[in-house]
Parts: sequence; C-alpha cells; structure tokens
Amino acid sequence: MSFKDLINSMFCYTPPLEYNFSLPEDTQTSTLNQITSSMPQEKVNIFPSLNVNIEYMRTKYNLLINSDIILREFTINARGKQYNAFLIYIDGMVDSEIMDKFILEPLMLRNKNNLYDGSQTKVISEAVANNITIRKVKKFDLPNYLMGCLMPQNAVKEVTDFDEVSSGINSRQLCIICRYTKPCL
Repeated sequence: MSFKDLINSMFCYTPPLEYNFSLPEDTQTSTLNQITSSMPQEKVNIFPSLNVNIEYMRTKYNLLINSDIILREFTINARGKQYNAFLIYIDGMVDSEIMDKFILEPLMLRNKNNLYDGSQTKVISEAVANNITIRKVKKFDLPNYLMGCLMPQNAVKEVTDFDEVSSGINSRQLCIICRYTKPCL
C-alpha cells in the first residue's frame, strides 16, 4: 500500500455507490394508526353564541402566540339592523384589498342595498275578513340576504362545523361568522 493510499484511507471518506437498508415495521405504531383511523372523528358544530365561537377559534389557532392568524370583529349592517360578526383568515394568504372592497365594505357600510324600511316587507298573501286584515309576511332571512345581495360572489358557501371552517381557513379562504347565521367561507 502506498503512502497516498494510506493517508486517503485514514483521513478521507468515500461514500458507497449504493445504500441498502430496510425499515422494520413497528407494530405499536401501525396498531395505533389503525385505531385512530377507525375512530370516528367528532365534529364540533358552530356554537349559537358569537363570543363562544370567538374563544373557540382563539384557542384552536392559539392567537396569543400565532400572529399569522387574523381574527377581526366587526358589525354587519343589513336592512336597518346591526349584527355582530367576526372574520378569521391567515395573513398573507388572503388579499387584504379584495377583502376590504368586496367583503367588508358591502357588509359594514350603510348604503342603498342594505337599508330597510317597513314598506319593503314582502307580503306573500293578504286576506280581509270582518274588517280585519291578515297578512302573511315573508320572514327576513339574514344568511340568504348576505349571500344573495351583499356578497354575490360564486365561492361563498355556508358551513356547519369547525372542521369545514378550519379546512377552509387553511386553504387560503376567510371565514365570516355572524351571531345570526351559519359561517360563510
């Protein structure tokens, strides 16, 4: 063996051309995966209280530490009434200018589209008997009004549980939860 080969063998490392390895199957891990995949996942429905929903989202996304998640509380003006709401999204994944112009402005500003006076009530039927007028009036439905009149975008949908809310938020959508409605993504 030459001096050069001796030095190279002592101080230089030459990786092999091919690696042969195998991973043993861990029976505990595979059993745990089978158990957790067979367990039904419990869905958490949206709560009727807006404050409870806000606290749930703050806890779920750990908003005291996580500054990437934006939770903004605001007031919706719809047909002369005000409804408390909040929206939640991941900062940087939602375009703030588009959100302001096409979501927050139509919902928050008082304009001719969302003003309401008593004369605009939709009367379905009317009957008069013995000088008594009976009118059947269509009840105001805030979710349909919001989605049909104030936010007429194609990608608006109602969801009923927090799994759908979380998957929407994590996939570059924002969620609006109102005291009166189901959340919209």
